[in-house]
Amino acid sequence: MNSERSNKNIGIRLLVFLPLIALCILLVLIAVPLFAFGYVDVILHGPKVVLSVPSPDGNYEAYVEEAPSIDPPNQSLFVERSNKLYFMLIADLAEDIDSIEQIVWSPDSQFVVFHSHHYLTATRVSDWQTVRIYLGKEWRRSQPRRHHTTFTSGGVSRQVKAIEFPQAGSFAYQLIGDDKLYTVDIDSLVQP
Repeated sequence: MNSERSNKNIGIRLLVFLPLIALCILLVLIAVPLFAFGYVDVILHGPKVVLSVPSPDGNYEAYVEEAPSIDPPNQSLFVERSNKLYFMLIADLAEDIDSIEQIVWSPDSQFVVFHSHHYLTATRVSDWQTVRIYLGKEWRRSQPRRHHTTFTSGGVSRQVKAIEFPQAGSFAYQLIGDDKLYTVDIDSLVQP
């Protein structure tokens, strides 16, 4: 009698768990090829350009590449010469945390500003000197460990309302909710 009851319990458990196991297998069979396809596509065609802006003089192009990721976005900032032979990696944005908002060139094509969710990244294209201005707040870990922990944002990031180029060698930005214009003299901050 006990063996019958035991066999019946095993049968009920199998009826409950088999569909769950089948669903898990199905999800793996769907997810793995999709993720692998992203890497095959990158190998064959390169990362996907998600935003591209040419300089006013036409000598450069600033662009953002999106690489496949388990936890996107995974973006990198680049500037390349118009001849498509020479380029420079300006910055890798934090995966899963930061993404591009806009790209703004100075009228004289000497500077480009990449505006991402957490940074303003300004680059002088004559020598690739770069300045980054952090717009976010500090991050907080849920546990005091560096590895194998979760984290949360420390608050709302400051949002940029406008980016201007008031004079050569500098740019200015205005934050939403703040009438002040913050000027950054790039030439005085970075030396060739």
